[in-house]
Amino acid sequence: MNPLIKSLSQSCKYLQSLTLFKKLLPISEPKISTFPSILRSYSSLHYLVYGQANYGYLIKYGVFGCCVDVRKNLLRMYVKFGDFHSAYKLFDEMPTRNNENAFDCMMHGFGVNQTAEDVVDAFENMVKFCVVPSVHSLCHVIKACSDLNSIKKGCFLHDYVKQNGFNNHVLVMNTMISMYSKMGRLDLAQQVFDDMVHKDIVSWNSLITGYAQNQNWPKVFKLFSCLKRVENLVPNSVTLLALLSCVIHAGNGMSIHGHLIKVGLYSDVQLGTAVFNMYAKCERLDYAEIVFEQDLISKTLVSWNTLIAAYKQKGYYQEAADVYEQMVLELDMKPDSFSFANALPVYASLRDIQRVQSIHSMIIKNGLDIENDVVLSTAMLDAYGKCSDVKAAEILFYCTCYPNAATWNALIAVYILNDQIESGMNLFHWMVRSKVSVDSITIITFFKLCGQMGSLKHADMFHGFCFLKGFSSNLIVGNALIDMYMRCGYTKGAEHFFHSMSIKNIVTWNTMIYGYMEVGCSSTGLRLFQQMQSDTSGKLDSITIISLLQGSLTVSLSYLELFHACILKYGLALDTQVMNSLINSFAKIGNLEMARKLFMQTDFPRDQSSWNIMIAGYGMNGQGRESSKLFSQMVVNGYAPDAITFTSLLSSCSHCGLIEDGCKFFGLMVTKFKIQPSLEHWTCIIDMLGRANSLEDAHDMIKTGIYQNSSGCAPLESVAVWGALLSACRFNMNMEVGEAVGKKLSNMESGSFKYHSLLSNLYSSNQKWDEATETRKAFGNVHVNFEFVIDFNIRNNGLQKQRMQRHLVHHCLPLVDGRPAPATTSA
Repeated sequence: MNPLIKSLSQSCKYLQSLTLFKKLLPISEPKISTFPSILRSYSSLHYLVYGQANYGYLIKYGVFGCCVDVRKNLLRMYVKFGDFHSAYKLFDEMPTRNNENAFDCMMHGFGVNQTAEDVVDAFENMVKFCVVPSVHSLCHVIKACSDLNSIKKGCFLHDYVKQNGFNNHVLVMNTMISMYSKMGRLDLAQQVFDDMVHKDIVSWNSLITGYAQNQNWPKVFKLFSCLKRVENLVPNSVTLLALLSCVIHAGNGMSIHGHLIKVGLYSDVQLGTAVFNMYAKCERLDYAEIVFEQDLISKTLVSWNTLIAAYKQKGYYQEAADVYEQMVLELDMKPDSFSFANALPVYASLRDIQRVQSIHSMIIKNGLDIENDVVLSTAMLDAYGKCSDVKAAEILFYCTCYPNAATWNALIAVYILNDQIESGMNLFHWMVRSKVSVDSITIITFFKLCGQMGSLKHADMFHGFCFLKGFSSNLIVGNALIDMYMRCGYTKGAEHFFHSMSIKNIVTWNTMIYGYMEVGCSSTGLRLFQQMQSDTSGKLDSITIISLLQGSLTVSLSYLELFHACILKYGLALDTQVMNSLINSFAKIGNLEMARKLFMQTDFPRDQSSWNIMIAGYGMNGQGRESSKLFSQMVVNGYAPDAITFTSLLSSCSHCGLIEDGCKFFGLMVTKFKIQPSLEHWTCIIDMLGRANSLEDAHDMIKTGIYQNSSGCAPLESVAVWGALLSACRFNMNMEVGEAVGKKLSNMESGSFKYHSLLSNLYSSNQKWDEATETRKAFGNVHVNFEFVIDFNIRNNGLQKQRMQRHLVHHCLPLVDGRPAPATTSA
């Protein structure tokens, strides 16, 4: 039966061999040579307990030390089950440990189970007992040193390889190259490569991959050129994957792309995906999209996620949303947490709350652990915040089991975004009381909160907190602190901290310049700009120019020309945002000729904003016809107008009295371009009709939402729109429409004196004193009386009444019978 048991175990019939062994025990004592087969069967069937029982049986009868194979198989079984403690104990109890097979077994088992420290320890014991490992065991040790990232152990191992003649084994030397590359010691990896007598394609790939991982593109390309000249060696897919991984310029990537097509490797799925990733990384989304749509035979989830992320990073949110929706429709494609984390910011930027809620439902349906996934939960919080659903963000935060600093920061940012300053302040206090570890992001977020409040008291307090926590030396935190002081209008505090900073970068200078321009200190900002050029060797960037252009209304034409010269000098003329800001600045100071010249430059990469800025520039300078012509040209050139385009157009038509054109554009916006009118659009159209004294049409338009073949829902409950109409009624002294609109507003805004004041002034303008008095009595606010008196005096242009008005305002005297009360003292 003993030979039969061994035969069954060797034939992988482990259960049958164990069954036969069980039947053998009552009949006769099994031979010692049978136990290695039995231990192999127990190991294969994961019967660790029975294996240990046999170990006890062998010790009991004193035959354990008689068979080397038994010890080796028992050792292999312990290693396989991950019982390394028992494996070490068994190894120490062996009478003779200078056995190559035992050491190899230990190292192989530890290497497979990824216990790098155990592998190195086993190797050091092997060296101590003068046992020479096999090549494969030595490779396990080299990989373990690489995982430990221990250059000391790696150099010791390298010396051992040289002394014991392993430097002639290509496999060992290739593994050494990979080890040094992973540790970042490419000088030693290059030395190993140069010392090799025989090199195969793996040797070249190992070194090329090492340089690629360290982004040393020139060296990678040089090695690749040398490899192509080596006879009998041909670059394979691994070589080209390494090349594509470190491409930083699309031009170089195109040459590799062409090489792949030439040698016939482009059909490889991994290489096709790598080409796509390369174009996405180089921000050539046009090529990336072509490769993705036409060339990728098998689109993986990583490919979909990469394209979505690339569009998101470039700000092409609608394109990113389209790709995500296309991915969801794929039957064999299941979005993961990375997909959702990329898609959520996209829909948040598009303010699409329904899609955000849909993704939240999919996350729950797919069983993803959003409560413990910091990236996903933060993206979810941010998305709800940008869509103004603060309540949902709060619920998500409170449902998180163990919120960390990133989660707290995300909710504080949500409060800041939605102007809930007090809630953000309270949450920060709660965060500190909860002893959550405050990080630099928390500090920066709270600086923004203080800046938004404009509270110098809180700014000073939190500056002290920042100093106490040791964040003052952090450059990013320091830049945020300067921005906070500038937002609070405390330029002296920003200047003091700026001059105390030991390290400054371009962001520091830009923040100071932008702050000066925002608070109206343009001359100080310009002086700082000149100082920056001398202190930083003139290395300004696009943000510097845009910051300077913020104060374009307070700077002269000569300064704008100076900024234009700087743009040309530093090669920023191809930056669309910079050129848009410059065009806008020239238009604001009335220099339309220069603005038009810059806009019409053939090498200027215009975008949607460029056309909008130029259309608005014509409008603000009274050239409504030119705005209309430019709009037509924009459509012909393939640019789809957006809501901002029509706001600029309607405002231009309103200021220039182009009523017919304005109504036409409003109709086009709703019917052709399917843009829902916003409050700004309605206010512009009401203002335009009001200036033309077409108040009845404006009134009907608000009530019905239809005007001359244009359709769309008018905001019947919008106070701003009705208020604009009432202002137009007062300007045109239209009593009939104004009275109806005023009553409507009185019902909508019963607690506000603003619209009661407008209605009262309208009555007084038409000398309806009784109605004016009733309006004031209904509201009962002294400010309405003051406005009434001022309006009364100005319209009647009487000196005595003007004196009376000043006296009333000074002494807060009431009105009597709809007229100013007599003065009791001389004016």
